[in-house]
Amino acid sequence: MPPIRVAAHVDVRYTTRRPTGVDKHIARMVHGLARRPGFELSVVAPKSQLIAGDLPASSSLHGLPVDSIPFSNRVGRVVWSVASFPPIDRYCPGVDWVWSPQELWAPARHAKTAVTIHGSTWFEPGCPDHDSRWARWERWRLGRFFHRVCRRADLVLPVSRYLERFLVDRFGLSRDRSVVVGNGVDGPFFAAGVAAMADGAAQWYDPDRLLVVGGLNAWDGIDSILAVADALALRLPSVSIDVVGTLDDPRAAVACDRRQNIRRLGFRLPEELAAMMPGYLSLLYLPNVESFGMVALEAMAAALPVLACRLTAVPETAGDGAWYVDHDRPESVVDAVVALRDDPALRRTWVERGRSRAAGFTWEACIDRVAEAFERSGKAASAALPRRGDTA
Repeated sequence: MPPIRVAAHVDVRYTTRRPTGVDKHIARMVHGLARRPGFELSVVAPKSQLIAGDLPASSSLHGLPVDSIPFSNRVGRVVWSVASFPPIDRYCPGVDWVWSPQELWAPARHAKTAVTIHGSTWFEPGCPDHDSRWARWERWRLGRFFHRVCRRADLVLPVSRYLERFLVDRFGLSRDRSVVVGNGVDGPFFAAGVAAMADGAAQWYDPDRLLVVGGLNAWDGIDSILAVADALALRLPSVSIDVVGTLDDPRAAVACDRRQNIRRLGFRLPEELAAMMPGYLSLLYLPNVESFGMVALEAMAAALPVLACRLTAVPETAGDGAWYVDHDRPESVVDAVVALRDDPALRRTWVERGRSRAAGFTWEACIDRVAEAFERSGKAASAALPRRGDTA
């Protein structure tokens, strides 16, 4: 049986940045499918983002075969929002699937189409400036995109059931064309957890340090973090908060710098962050808006207990591996901190529960789901089209 030929439609800029959740997803999923027996994978991207017709050396997808689109992604978004011409498989002939792992839509003439959906941020009532002109514009723009994808794509791949329900309820996505693909936890986080447990259930942690991963902004719950810091200063002045991340609102950064119990650490590579995690008492995870919740799973895998809110997709992803607190009541967060700090056995229980939860979230499982979906839906197209490089 000939291989299933898949062209990954990407914005190359997302493959050259510091790896965030979406960037990780693109790299892990595309490379994972490329290694999967029975698949032949290439990349299709704007010519202007390539160097001498190849992906730049800084791209996480460098080394994969690539076809070029003669216009930018911006032009493509405009043209393909109103027309089905030119079909994208004109630029990657012979493929069975054109798949965007990052929310790009392009119509195809012969190939089937699949799109991964990562978020519904602007539609969440808790998103910052929900009623602003910019937020209304983003909802209109993304609403058109979601409507088009939900009606026209052969396969839609939301990263969570929370997000799938949003697409079904608001944009009429048929569950028959939806596969929840999820996200995975990188190996260094699992390795850090194994090492921590081997050292005696992470006994070498600092009971006076808490960790926050994410930007100092309204999306990631800066108001809740500041309120917790103030409550800690009154009740547990020895306890401090370290913040890893770079997406900082300038005013929030100033507010943090004025507090002696908050320290900003900036960006950390995943390997470095994983090694740091077991040394903290717990992770504070209080985002206002979240369509998946990878940070919580990474902490759980690394043997770090998670104090989490119940907003948006967080409870679905964290499941029974997180200790849930009221993000609007900083005293409830401090109560949980006190309990973990005063009872190492209780902390160990939450370490074990978190590691058990995180174990189910691997990139290999995500790749399995996508591969199986393509195999179920793509056999007819695979048999009918010429192989990549053949003449029609």
